[in-house]
Amino acid sequence: MKKFIKATLITAALTCTTLYAGSSHSHDADHGHSHTQAEASKASIEKAALSELARLIQNNKIDQSWSNTPIEKMQKKQFHHNMEWVASFKNTKIQDKSKQTLYIFLSLYGKSTGANYTGK
Repeated sequence: MKKFIKATLITAALTCTTLYAGSSHSHDADHGHSHTQAEASKASIEKAALSELARLIQNNKIDQSWSNTPIEKMQKKQFHHNMEWVASFKNTKIQDKSKQTLYIFLSLYGKSTGANYTGK
């Protein structure tokens, strides 16, 4: 009976661990594991920045006058241990000069990580 209980427990433990094994990784051509995501192209980053600008306008986080504002500058910047893209937009219709430039931060993969008026 003890052997049966041990065998059942071991089987259950092995079954549970295989259920939680992730399938979100890929195998490269020589069957190695790859867990890294490819960086997005600059064009994709620009598109993501413009989408984030539109989302901020739609959610009333920024004024409607930001609509159709082109990207003024795009650059990669180091923040602590991470590289990020920073897209800046300039809107001279804004009275407060400290809020005329909006910075949108994006990961190297195109995900928005924040926005502010300081660029920091």
